[in-house]
Amino acid sequence: MKNLGLLLLVLLFFSTTDVSAQGQINFISDSERSFVTDYENSSLRGLPSFKQFLATSETNSGESFYSTHLVALRSKIRDRDSDKKKAETIFKYLHDEVFLQYELNAVVSDLSERWTYNCVTATSFFVSMTEEFGIPFQIYETPAHVYASIRHRNEEIIVELTAPKDGFDFGSNMESLLQTLVDSKLISRDELAEKGAEQLYQEYVAKTIPISKKQLLSIQYHNDALIKASGENYAEAYDQMNKAIKLYPNDTFSEAFKYIVTISQLNFTLEADKKYLLISKLLESTKNDSTLTYSLVNHLGELIEDLLKFEENFDLVNELLQNVENNVLTDAFISSKLNEYYVYMYTVFAQNSSLKGETLEAKRNIEKALALSPENSRLTTYYISVTSNHATKLSQIGLFETARSTIDELAANYPAGYPIIKEARVQIILDALVSIPMVIENESKLVPELELAYSIQPDNIYLKSFSATVFHELAMQQVRRSNYQKAKNLILDGLKYNSSDPTLLSDLKLINEILE
Repeated sequence: MKNLGLLLLVLLFFSTTDVSAQGQINFISDSERSFVTDYENSSLRGLPSFKQFLATSETNSGESFYSTHLVALRSKIRDRDSDKKKAETIFKYLHDEVFLQYELNAVVSDLSERWTYNCVTATSFFVSMTEEFGIPFQIYETPAHVYASIRHRNEEIIVELTAPKDGFDFGSNMESLLQTLVDSKLISRDELAEKGAEQLYQEYVAKTIPISKKQLLSIQYHNDALIKASGENYAEAYDQMNKAIKLYPNDTFSEAFKYIVTISQLNFTLEADKKYLLISKLLESTKNDSTLTYSLVNHLGELIEDLLKFEENFDLVNELLQNVENNVLTDAFISSKLNEYYVYMYTVFAQNSSLKGETLEAKRNIEKALALSPENSRLTTYYISVTSNHATKLSQIGLFETARSTIDELAANYPAGYPIIKEARVQIILDALVSIPMVIENESKLVPELELAYSIQPDNIYLKSFSATVFHELAMQQVRRSNYQKAKNLILDGLKYNSSDPTLLSDLKLINEILE
C-alpha cells in the first residue's frame, strides 16, 4: 500500500486560508432533519454520497444532473472491465464533462448548475459513481482537504479529484508537494525556511485519516457554513455548523464554529436580538464541546449588557442564562463567569425597579445578586441602600411595624459604617410619630420614641425639627394648664435635641418670665 501521508493533494490549505470567514436548527425538509439527528436509522443513509448532498441542499437541478451523468457512464463502462479500469473511466469522464473549473468555495449547486467543483463536491460525486458500479472506495481527510481511493485487487489506488491530469493513481513526494504549496502561497517561504520540510510535512500533511460518507457530508456542511458566514448569513451559518457537528464532532469544526461565533457576535451592525437568536442556536452544539462553551461564555457578557438596555428584554436575559447553564459543559471558570453574569443581571433588575419605585422588587433582586457574591462590597452597599429605601417606603404607607422590623434586622446585620441605616431608622420612627396626636396624654408614646431616635442619630436634621415641634406643643399645653414647671422641663428636654431652635428658646424665655 502506498504511503497515504505523502499523497495529500496540492490544494492542501484552500478550505481554511481563503474564507473570510436554545434556537432550533432549521432544516430544509423533514428528511434532512431525520438524517442529521438520527443518521443510523435514516432512509437516506444508504444513498450514494452525492445523493445525500442533494437531499440536504436546496438545489433543484441535482437529481437530473446526477442521473444524466450516471446514464452516460453506463454507456462507457463494460461489465468485464476491472475495477481500476472502471474507476479510471469515471475519473476521465468527470474531468471531461463535469468538473470544468475548480473553485475553493464551490457548493453542491455550483457543481450541478455550473460544473464548478472543489475537493469535497468532486470527491463526493466520484465516490458516488464508483458506488453505483460496485467499486470499493475509501474517502480520506487531511487537515484541510479530502480525496479518495479505490481498491483494485490488493492495491489501493489514490484518486485526487482536483488534479485533472495526474490525479488518478496519484503519487507525490514530500519535497515536490511542499514546493507546490509554497508556489500556491499556501505555505510561506519564510515558514518553510524556518521550520523545514519535515516539520511542515508532519504538521500539515501526515495527518490523513479515513472518513465515512456521513463525515464527508458533515465537511460539506462545514464548508457551506464558512461561505455563508463570509456573506454575513450568520443564522444559516450557525445552522450548517450545528449539522456538521451533529454528524461529525471534531476539533476542526469546533474551531470553525468558534470563528463564526466571533465574527458574528463582534459585528457592530448586528442588533442584540439577532445576536441573542444566534447564541441560542449555538446551544445546540455546546453540551459536549468545551471549545464552543468557552466561546459562547466569552461573548455572553457583552450580549447581556446590550439586551439589558431595554426593560422588555429582562425576562429574555434570564431565560438565556438558564438555557446556557443547562446546555454547556461547566468547570470552575465557566461557573464563575455565569455567576458573574447572573450577578450583573440581578443588579440591573434591582436598579430598574428602584428607578420605578418598586423597592420590594429591587430588594429581592439585589438579595439574589448578593447571595451569589456575598463578599462583593459594592453589592453589600447597594443592598443596604435598597433595603433602607424599602423600609422607609413601608413607613410612608403606614406599615410602621414591618418597616421597623426590616430596618432593625438590617441594623443588626450591619451594625457600623452605614449612615443610611441610621437615617432610615430615624425616619421610620418619625413617620410613625406623625400619626400620633401631639397631646399631653400621648407624651408617654412620643417622648420615648424621640429618645430612641436621638440615641440612633442625634444630629439628624429631621429629628431636630420634629422634636422641636413636639416639645413646643406639649409645653404650650402644660402652660395652658398653668403647669409652668412641667412646661419648662419639656422645653429643656426639647433643647437637648436642638439647643438652638428659636421656638424652644422663645418658649423657655416666656416660661422663665412667668416663673419669676
